[in-house]
Amino acid sequence: MGFWDTFVRVWQVRTSVRIQQSIENYLHERKRVNELNANIPSILNELEKKNESWENQMKKLRK
Repeated sequence: MGFWDTFVRVWQVRTSVRIQQSIENYLHERKRVNELNANIPSILNELEKKNESWENQMKKLRK
């Protein structure tokens, strides 16, 4: 196998690895975003509860 054959083969393998890593990163990011979007309603509910509790405590302390 000559230098150029080896060079081209190494380039092909490295390119394939980069493409595969890009696809895996994209899928991982989409999964993370989908999980976040699915959890937004529960996050908002929790924030509202904590805010309401905080407001009640502030009202008690002001009296």
